[in-house]
Amino acid sequence: MTRGHSKAYFLTVVFSLFWGTFVFGAQEQDVIKSMESLMQASQDAFDTNHPVEALKHLVGILALNDEAAPETNANRKSQRSELVRKADQKLTEIGARLTLEAGDEWIKEDGTQRAGNVRDLAKGSGLMPVVRLVVNYDFGKAVVADAPIRFAFVDGIGDITLSSTTDANGLASTVVRSLNRTDKPVLIRAMLVISNRGKTRAFPEVHRDFAYVLPARTARIFASEGPASSQSGAMAASPAPKTGAASLVNSISRAMNGTGLDLLPTDSALDPKTFAAALQGDLGAIQRACNVGGTTVSYLVLADVQYDEPRQMVLNGKTYNIFTSTARAQIRIVRSNGTVAITRPTISVKGQGGTEAAAIQSALMEARKAVEQDLSANVGEIKSALD
Repeated sequence: MTRGHSKAYFLTVVFSLFWGTFVFGAQEQDVIKSMESLMQASQDAFDTNHPVEALKHLVGILALNDEAAPETNANRKSQRSELVRKADQKLTEIGARLTLEAGDEWIKEDGTQRAGNVRDLAKGSGLMPVVRLVVNYDFGKAVVADAPIRFAFVDGIGDITLSSTTDANGLASTVVRSLNRTDKPVLIRAMLVISNRGKTRAFPEVHRDFAYVLPARTARIFASEGPASSQSGAMAASPAPKTGAASLVNSISRAMNGTGLDLLPTDSALDPKTFAAALQGDLGAIQRACNVGGTTVSYLVLADVQYDEPRQMVLNGKTYNIFTSTARAQIRIVRSNGTVAITRPTISVKGQGGTEAAAIQSALMEARKAVEQDLSANVGEIKSALD
């Protein structure tokens, strides 16, 4: 390499290093200037009653800080850290001025917030969460439009519209399309959440909870179907085939639609001893049965069906392939405090079939049908007993 070429190369390297330093320094300065501009824009927005815009600018400062490379200059590093600290402080200060209020339909006459009904919510006919965002100034308060509100389940699981934006009246709402369970209380929370440049800041202090409780008159149905010969006492219950007990529960549920009771799902069966004791009025057994699944109900509907061992038909000394079985059904509704609301008279029916098993199934089917007919015909009496 000649002397002339060496000098030119040296100058090129020096220029490149100088230009790189200048550009890098300009980039650092641009980040800080951008943060300063956002800080001023935030203050201007808040002063003109645009708190959400102010918050977005502040979150933008935090986003820029995350995006930009670390500062190499000590003064710039200190300046940038101070801007981030101020942005975080301003976010807290503005957040403290914001309040999420429940919509008017949620407020009772005494000014307190009412609770919704879980069963109505599951049907899509109940109160849906509605909030109003307001900002509190020294001279009063004002509604806040264009604020992003996030809705989520705190207790319970379901399908819900997660995000909404406040309208010109500061109102935002969500829609609950379904619930996974309708036998437990539900809590839905609305919260202000601000995002900018991929950075999200939630404001836990700016939230509103909506509670949904079970109806006051709730009941669970427990049913048992089994052979009378295996009973250890007059009203004892034996383990029943799950399909049969489920069919009896369904029959009772249809018949009791007009009683005013909210029938909750029965996820598990009672053990035979608890069922028998509850049917006989044992308070401890009743209370255990009322709390199956972790949710206490106000009533139990207990259904007990017992069938006799099938008998083969014999006529004039001749045996036929016809079997008969008698089944007896009893329905009792008890309160969670142990008192009996109503006991229906024992129902007796007969079934027959070409085999012993067919005779039993026939007797059970007749019993379920008779129970449903009896309850349906006496809905008014049952409802009066519950009132």
